[in-house]
Formats: sequence, structure tokens, C-alpha cells
Amino acid sequence: MTATLWLAIGLASIGGIGLTMLAMVALRFNKPTLVQRVAPQMRGPARTHQTEPQSLTALGTLSTITAPIIQSGVNQLNRLNLGNIQLNARLAQAGSRLNIADYRAQQLVMAVAAAAVATAGCIWAAINHALHPLLGLVLVLTATILAFFARDNLLTTQINRRRAKILAEFPTIAELLALSVAAGDSARGALERVATTANGELAYEFSIVLADIRSGDGLTTALKACSDRLQLNPVERFIAGLTVAHERGTPLATVLHAQATDVRELTKRELLEVAGKKEIGMLVPLIFGVLPLTVVFAVFPGLSLLNIGL
Repeated sequence: MTATLWLAIGLASIGGIGLTMLAMVALRFNKPTLVQRVAPQMRGPARTHQTEPQSLTALGTLSTITAPIIQSGVNQLNRLNLGNIQLNARLAQAGSRLNIADYRAQQLVMAVAAAAVATAGCIWAAINHALHPLLGLVLVLTATILAFFARDNLLTTQINRRRAKILAEFPTIAELLALSVAAGDSARGALERVATTANGELAYEFSIVLADIRSGDGLTTALKACSDRLQLNPVERFIAGLTVAHERGTPLATVLHAQATDVRELTKRELLEVAGKKEIGMLVPLIFGVLPLTVVFAVFPGLSLLNIGL
């Protein structure tokens, strides 16, 4: 028996042991606990503990089939304390409807999928004698880790894209609020008018503010929660000015018009900054592309004539 055959037998044995362990874990987690078996026989409403793990809602049928295994992995990640508070704030900034459990489940699914693809590729390369097993193990681990953290990069991209949309919508929304208040609406009425007539991310945030107000929160508290969710300096300044005017009884129309003017000026400054950066970017192909070609076209005929003369 050759070394390759022994290696294949060893890998097959390890794979069989791993599949057996996964099957045993799945069977163990699919069994109902004692509390779940006794709960239907108890009188009164069912009691849930405050630390009960969140349900997986964003994976559809996949979460129903593999819920015990995925929930176990999510619980293990939560025990590692990977910054769930910061993650919850980032999900709010991205405007995502996912909870922490769904996000961790997506990370696990991406990591497992990457590990499966990398393992299949490494096995195929090892069979064709093109890859060492240890190097294949390193590649599988690297692909798994990169796929796990790739979800964070996607979330960061979503946050930046949503911030750009909010900043683009913000001047128009501020003008609409100022016009609504000048027409006789209160601060809550202006927010409701903008939330129901406008479309976009900022209008969605104002609809959340109205929902918080209807649930019992004050206007100041709801606006402060919106500012904490977005964490954008222009929006924070606008909400701070609106809150101070509401608390001190300052005429809202004047304050909102001033805030809207400041937002317009801020947008103009940002456009000028972007235009300046674009001008510098346009100089790069001019200096490193067009200018060298111009020099070559100007010098080459002279060099050719010198060579002919020689």
C-alpha cells in the first residue's frame, strides 16, 4: 500500500468520524428539553426567561431545518462576547431588519460554505498530487476565517451606502420640515407629514421616531434615539437644534429654516471638496499617461533622424 492510499484512508476515517459527530449533535439538539415537555401540562401563560436566545428569522426554511445546529453555533459565538452591543448599533445604522442571532447565523453559514468549497478544491488538488495536505488545511482555515469576517465588510458597505443616501436626502427633508412648521404644523405633525409623503432612508427613520412616540416615548427621547442610531454629525446637529427649540419654546419655523440653510451650505462645501478631489484624480492619467506619450511622440522623430544621420 502506497503513502497516498494510506493518506486517503486516514482522511476518509476522519471525515466519517466528523459526520458521525455532527449526526449525534443534531439528534441530541433535536430532542425537546424537560421544560419543553412539561410546559404544555402547566397552567397559566408560558413563561420565557429574559436570556432566552433569539430566534432565527432571516434564513427561512434553512433555519427550520438546521435551527438546532445553527442556534448552538450562535450561542457559542455569543459566549465569546464578540461585541454584540456594537453589532446591534451597526445593524441599526445599516437599517437592517436582522437581529444579532440572524447576523451570527449568516456568518456561520458563510464560513461553513467557504470551508466546504475550499475542502472540495483541496481534496481534488491532493488527489491530482498538486497540493500538500498541510497546505490544504491552512487554505481551508484561511477561507473559513475570511468568509466569516467578509460579512462584517458587507455590513460596513451597507452602512456607508445608507449614510450617503441619508446625506443626499437630508437637505430636502430639512426644507420640507421647515415648510411644514411654517404652514402651521407642530413638530410632531411636521415629522408625520414628512414620514408619510417622502420616500427614502431618512423618512423611514422619522417613521420609527413616530412609532416610538405612539408607543409612549416623548418627542425629545424619540429624536435622541434616532440620533444615536444614525450617528451622523449633520443629522445630530439638526436634531439637537430641533430638540432645544422644542424644549425652550423657540419658534420652530425660524430654527428649522436656519438649520435647512446650514444643511444646504454643508452640501455645497462637500460638493466643492469632492470636486477638488476629482480634479486631482484627473491629473493622474494626464501626468502619467498623456504627458509621457507626448514627450515620446516629440522626441522619437528627432532620435530617428539622428540614427539615420549616423
